[in-house]
Amino acid sequence: MNPELVATLKSALSENTAHSEKIRKSVMALGSLVPLTKDTFESLGDETIMVIDQFIYRFTKMQDSLGTRLLPTLFALLEDDRPRPFLDVLNRLEQLRVIDSVDTWQFFRDLRNRFAHDYPESVEQTVQTINLLHREVERFLGLFESARAVCLARFLC
Repeated sequence: MNPELVATLKSALSENTAHSEKIRKSVMALGSLVPLTKDTFESLGDETIMVIDQFIYRFTKMQDSLGTRLLPTLFALLEDDRPRPFLDVLNRLEQLRVIDSVDTWQFFRDLRNRFAHDYPESVEQTVQTINLLHREVERFLGLFESARAVCLARFLC
């Protein structure tokens, strides 16, 4: 087993655990405010906007980290450390039941991209995306928990 890959895996697990915890805290802090409307969003105070920003920031950071660090490293340890297209990695991880489906991954990648291209004149789209992520966040965190369980069972216990 490649010790550098194991070290990267441990680091990625730690990073994503921190993101996951912050996401859960922000979801709790948002409480009954979600689902938002355009009007309620535009009337939110600075503290609530900071919580929403934390929710979005941690989600985008976690989605990026899962795709650039955790899942490729886990694939390299489980299968093969030769470079492969990420879609091939995802398909194999789905077959290995590390992730529930490539479609789920793609769904959350799309949400991440919507936040990355957020413009002030598109408040309605931003509100819809926040509401959708809030509704589906446990499914997103489940992607990490599933991969984390495989990591712990196969490499870190």
